[in-house]
Amino acid sequence: MSFIANSMKLKSSILSLSFLFCLLICGHGAFSQEINTPELYLEPIFHVDYGDATADKPQSKSWTNQYGHWVIVGDGDGPKLLKKEASSWASQFEVNKAWYNLPSRADVYSKGDEAHIVLVGECALEVVQIRYSHQSNQYEHLWKESLPIPQDCQSLETATITRDSKNQFWVCADVDQNIMVWHSINGRDWSEPFALAQDINKDDISLIVSLKNQVSVIWSNQNSQSIIERIHIDGEEPNNWSEPIIVQQGDNNADDHLNATVFNNGEMAVVTKNSVDQVDQPQFVLRIRDKEGMWTNVPYENLTAQRSPSRPIINHIESGKIFEAHAVKNRENNRYFISVNEIVKKKDSWEFRELIQLKTQINGKNGDVTSSKASFLPNEAKFIFFSDDLGNIYAFDLDDL
Repeated sequence: MSFIANSMKLKSSILSLSFLFCLLICGHGAFSQEINTPELYLEPIFHVDYGDATADKPQSKSWTNQYGHWVIVGDGDGPKLLKKEASSWASQFEVNKAWYNLPSRADVYSKGDEAHIVLVGECALEVVQIRYSHQSNQYEHLWKESLPIPQDCQSLETATITRDSKNQFWVCADVDQNIMVWHSINGRDWSEPFALAQDINKDDISLIVSLKNQVSVIWSNQNSQSIIERIHIDGEEPNNWSEPIIVQQGDNNADDHLNATVFNNGEMAVVTKNSVDQVDQPQFVLRIRDKEGMWTNVPYENLTAQRSPSRPIINHIESGKIFEAHAVKNRENNRYFISVNEIVKKKDSWEFRELIQLKTQINGKNGDVTSSKASFLPNEAKFIFFSDDLGNIYAFDLDDL
């Protein structure tokens, strides 16, 4: 790790001398006035001709492997693959040239030398594969395939991709008022879509996650105020899914904000926004799925007169800390920041500790936090990313806490 990265370490209750030194050379530091949380003003790592370049809510756009740290962001002429260099993030020219004018909103599944990416456009889904070349020491674009979309499609907000234990691939997406899944035995040849739900609100979305020997699709249904799951057992017929499982229903607990992380023990944590939208009431729900498929729902993060939280994501370090991050709009001055939190399991409860507020110099919107689909590696940088509506991309390494 670089000297600057090492110099940005934060203690949980006070700022270390090294962090103060980093603030002098890297940005502007302070403490939150209301809850005494450290603040850090970040400078952009990259600029694109595309606002909110790290959207959408359930998508994971970054990954880390033995070849480096990578992220895909949207741009006006197609998605851009970036790599972390010593002091900057560099555009990967050959791959980005191959992706010219493809849809820009990406979700990534990476394993070994390969990555499969689903790209989301207006009633369009493209899956591309890239592979790291040991000759050129960079990723190379291999192919692109279009997924079959219903001809009467009117809207498609977002999509995610995963790979099961049989090395078969899955994509799920919202299409009009339906939640649909596509299946591929090799990642390239895709089935017609299969509808898992047909009664959702046009504002609802879904998320697909690989668990131990099974795949889970989770979606919101604001019409029935529900969060719902269906399970596919790896190796069974592609259209053979469980009956709908009600994760929670009622009390306006559903909204179209979903993000998940899977633990080594087979449990899964999902963070979602609800639709309560009342001051002094929780805006988010932490949903824990145990190894037997039983769910526990934990409301958190109140809407206040000053703070309006939105778009939470979650990730964790293997056998270590759980991190949550979300955007916050200051309702008094209309400025935005990213709240980074640690989630701690107590004996009979969960505790949420705000660690830092990440801020920018712009007056407009910023948010759409994203990270990796895989858990963070203990001895590697742990990047989260967000963007603003002016095309700026920001990054923060959680090791700097």
